[in-house]
Formats: sequence, C-alpha cells, structure tokens
Amino acid sequence: MKKSDSMGIFVIIMALMLAGCGNKTDSLQPETDASTPVVVETPDNQENTSVENEVAENRIVTIGGPYGEISVNLSEKWTYEEAPVDSNKLMYGLYGLILKPEGVSEGQIELLCIDSFGVCGTGLSEEEITLAGHTVHVGTYDDNEHWDFITFRNDKPQIVAQHTDCSSWTDEMWDEALSILDTVKFDETKTEGGIGQYIPESENDTIAVMMEVNNVTPSGLTVHFRQYDKRDTEELTYGQAYTLQVLNGDKWENVPMIIDNGAFTDEGYILPALGEASMETNWEWLYGKLSPGTYRITKSIVDVRSVGNNPLYFLTSQFIIAGN
Repeated sequence: MKKSDSMGIFVIIMALMLAGCGNKTDSLQPETDASTPVVVETPDNQENTSVENEVAENRIVTIGGPYGEISVNLSEKWTYEEAPVDSNKLMYGLYGLILKPEGVSEGQIELLCIDSFGVCGTGLSEEEITLAGHTVHVGTYDDNEHWDFITFRNDKPQIVAQHTDCSSWTDEMWDEALSILDTVKFDETKTEGGIGQYIPESENDTIAVMMEVNNVTPSGLTVHFRQYDKRDTEELTYGQAYTLQVLNGDKWENVPMIIDNGAFTDEGYILPALGEASMETNWEWLYGKLSPGTYRITKSIVDVRSVGNNPLYFLTSQFIIAGN
C-alpha cells in the first residue's frame, strides 16, 4: 500500500470518530429553540414551590365592623363562622369570628372585638408573649393546661381570643390554634356598619330603666327599654318622639332637619314593670340618611300615674355610623 493511501484511510477514520463524538454530545443536551428559556430546577426552587403550596392550603378569612376589620390566616383543617354586630353569636364581644378544628363535636375559639375586656383576678395568672408581631397578654385561670384568653390590644377597642368547652381538644389542635392566632390582623382603616355604645346617660336609677340601641344604620335603629330593678313609680310610658345630636369635635350639635315643622304623633306605649319593650325608629323622613360619625339619641319616659305634673325622665344612647 502506498503511503498516500494509508494517510487517506487515517483521515477518513478520524472524521468518522469526530462525527460520532459530536452526535453523542448532542444527545446529552436536548436541542432547544434560542427564543425558549431553559429553566433548570435547583433545590432552592423546589423549596420555594413547597412554601407556595403551603400558603395555598390556607385562606384569609375576615369580619368587618364599625371599629375595623379582623382577619386571620386559617388552615383548611379549621372551620369558621362570621359573627356580625348584633348577631348574638358570641358569648362576649361586639363582632368577630368563631374558629374551630374541622370535625370537632364541641369547643370553639371566639376572636372578637370589644369596647373593653374585663377579667376577674381570682385564680388568674398572666404572661406576655409575642404573637402576630405584637406583645399580647395571655391569661390562664386555676393553672389550666391551656390559656383561657389572649388580648391583642391595650387600646380601645380590644381584640380578644377566648375559648369555650375545648377540654376535649388535642395538643395538636391547641398548637394549630396558636399558629392561627399568630396571623391575626386588625385594620382600623376598614370600617363598616353601625353600633350602639354604652354611656352613663343610658340609664336612670330613679325609674330603674336602661335604654339601648342596636341595628344601627344611616336611616335608623331599634330602641330597647329594660327595667333592671323595682321602681317607686306606678306606670311608665314612652312615645315616638326623640332628638338626634352629632358630635362635632368635642361639642354636641343638633342634627339639622330636612323638612320644616316636623312633628311626631303622640301615642303612648306602656313599659311593663320589670319588663322590656322595643321600638323601631326611622329618621330618614326627618333627618335624611346620616353621614359617618358619632351620634346620640334622646327619648323621654313619662310617669303617668305620679302625683303632680307627670314628670319626664330622659334617657340618651350613643351610637356610631362607620364609613370610609
């Protein structure tokens, strides 16, 4: 064989080897379009995906009210029920959320908004912990294994968590409850609805009667009278008439009427001895719809059988109408 022929065969063999190596490399790196981004998963990416899935399993539940919005991040293992103002679903408090683990037969946590939360010191121990990014007060009675209440604010209104009939709960449920309460938020910029507020002028000891209001809206409310003790009077009556005032700065001013010479009918309704009575009041015809603010309504009660000039007793209830 000539030297030139052997060199030619060598070149052909090397070319075939290089071609084979090139094909092998292409099989390890799939061909991709230059315009298509290639995503390479890393352990960090996988960890982030896990966190996102964990968050997706929870949902934020809220309850709105005249003092602000309460929200909490709730696990799918837990159920909730809204308790709006005047719903009477809470043992204490004005409005809030009722929380409990899925499938439990008894027990619940009430996460509520209240004007002022009062507790009895007998058998009570308290400690401060950090929860939901704030210092909270945890109260436990009679050395119970688990807490009895947690207060989230020192200012009025207060946000409070308390439980009822949870003795059958497992330690895991209690741990989950604390994790849930660690997500509590109260947004005072989101207000809605209306609510009555207690003031000393709401009751009169002479006739032993208290006046309260609920179902507060910009157009009206419901007035409730309750006699809380025996009275020296014979028969008490009340009527349709009332006056409205609004708080302007630090002064109370009469709410202006939208009609001239507005007047009430003079029916008399009897307040039963040691009983209760209520009356729905709509002022839209006289005052229009009220704007957000703090108001008070004053009504009179007459002792019609009293000797003399049938004395009048005035009771005043305060209420707020919220709005953004």
